[in-house]
Amino acid sequence: MFFRRAIVENPFFNCKKLNNCYEVSTNSNHLKCAACRFKRCLQLGMKLPPSNNAILELENQKAHKLKKLLNGLILRDAKRCERHLTFYTRSDPSLEDILINKKTMNNDKNENAVTSFEWSFLAVFNVIEYFSTFDFIENLEYSDKKLLFQCNTFNANVLCGAMRGFKEKRSKMVTPTGQAILPDGIAPLLNTTSQMLHRVSCQVIAIIIELKMTNEEFILLNLIFFLRIDNNLSESAKISLASHQNFFTNALFEYCQLKYERRAPSRFADLLSLCQIIQKTSSEMKYIGIMLQTFVPGFRAKTLVSDAYMI
Repeated sequence: MFFRRAIVENPFFNCKKLNNCYEVSTNSNHLKCAACRFKRCLQLGMKLPPSNNAILELENQKAHKLKKLLNGLILRDAKRCERHLTFYTRSDPSLEDILINKKTMNNDKNENAVTSFEWSFLAVFNVIEYFSTFDFIENLEYSDKKLLFQCNTFNANVLCGAMRGFKEKRSKMVTPTGQAILPDGIAPLLNTTSQMLHRVSCQVIAIIIELKMTNEEFILLNLIFFLRIDNNLSESAKISLASHQNFFTNALFEYCQLKYERRAPSRFADLLSLCQIIQKTSSEMKYIGIMLQTFVPGFRAKTLVSDAYMI
């Protein structure tokens, strides 16, 4: 009580023994002055627990940092979305070409409707261009960077496509101009049903609709899922990517705490569980792509798509 009162009330203490009561007096039962008692408390390392005001101030600082982070990421993702809708090229570069020099891609004028085939290529380039704006990714060694994009570009495109569909109030993923990603017409070529193609096109967006995912959650999840570690990455890349993945994961949990309070842990778990559905969808779509290239004469994915998706 004395130490707390001394800190809160901040009174002026004066010692008649020049702040040496404990040294001058040999009698342990002898009363010491307030100044020396306070000095001894500090020497023993006593500290007050944080007050409600201090806790509130720390929480406000934490919220301010999170808001600043999210505002920057929202702006960056908005540029990605705009770029995806406005950039067009007839080039056919490889993944290596893009990673070495992204300026090899010219922004060509296009007076015709963009086909779903072209949209798949533009979506891959959009993901590569977006994630390359993060210095910790752009500064990776070439071999690590290439592997990272090969492992995670498909997943990122599935999540981005599903979130775009959700914002457009659609029930399944389509291209930005509304074409089916998996049209019913390819079902006979794959010896499958249109119902199966519909399920693949709908399963991720259905979860996003159920969760009513916010833009902030999407942006953080996109980073968290993209930074998935592959065993073949170098140790330095693993350490760097894991550190940044933890950073964005913590940011997502902080966001959930601020927005959902007591429901934060369950909301956080629900959001992260989406990764499994995305990976399942990516695997099914990749299989469809491989089958089309194998059994449909003349069907060939663009080089960048083939390199990034490894099909």
